Amino acid sequence: DVREVLAVADAAARAAGALIVAKVGADVIRTKAYEADLLTAVDTECEELIRSQVKRAFPEHSFLGEETAGTPECMAEVLSRPGWLWVVDPIDGTTNFVAGQPMSAVSIGVACNGVLRVGVIFDPFRQELFAAVSGEFATLNGAPISVSAHAASLSAAVVASGAPPNPRSARPCLRALSALAPPRTRTLRILGSAAINFAWVACGRLDAWFEPDLSPWDSAAGVLLVQEAGGRVTDCEGQDWSLSTRPVCASNGSVHDELEEAD
Repeated sequence: DVREVLAVADAAARAAGALIVAKVGADVIRTKAYEADLLTAVDTECEELIRSQVKRAFPEHSFLGEETAGTPECMAEVLSRPGWLWVVDPIDGTTNFVAGQPMSAVSIGVACNGVLRVGVIFDPFRQELFAAVSGEFATLNGAPISVSAHAASLSAAVVASGAPPNPRSARPCLRALSALAPPRTRTLRILGSAAINFAWVACGRLDAWFEPDLSPWDSAAGVLLVQEAGGRVTDCEGQDWSLSTRPVCASNGSVHDELEEAD
């Protein structure tokens, strides 16, 4: 039942969020594929906490977490499985977390047979729980949210981008930011958390955001939030998003085509 899935996702995100707040500023224990891609013991601790709650409630569901995803081949195999799949980033914004910046979130997306059904993003520093259920609603702490209506054109839009740890992915972000500098847009932001970018597009704090290289745990929950809040999500060439999509553009819909042409 989708409501039961949502309730478990909500509780797991809040439990992981409490750990994030308690341990913000934790030491880096190692880097991943790139020197700027950081890992702390808290990332693993949060993922295992979420996994344990999911497996206790739904032992038959599959689970894909950032810290245990394994090789690209392993990840592809998990994504291709039929049935329910939880796609989890235990700390989205680990670099912010390590630096003591209160700009990280827990991201939990749940799909069934490849279709997103539930999305939860929890910002523990602001105690903001964003939730979406496919075809039903998008909320912030239980209140309905919608994408911005004021930015009908790119020149009026507040646009965010990522700063990927992979230099090959970071370069196109920086080129696009240069191309989108005011007056092309109202202003630009780099927040350091894909989950928060998605959530803020969904509730109208941002009008659009893009990044050329996201993993499914970065985007699953946020994509559903933006869609259910009335926005639009595609790859950076306008093609439909799927769990295997890496370049992502999310917006209020009104500025989407202009954004894709610009970046």
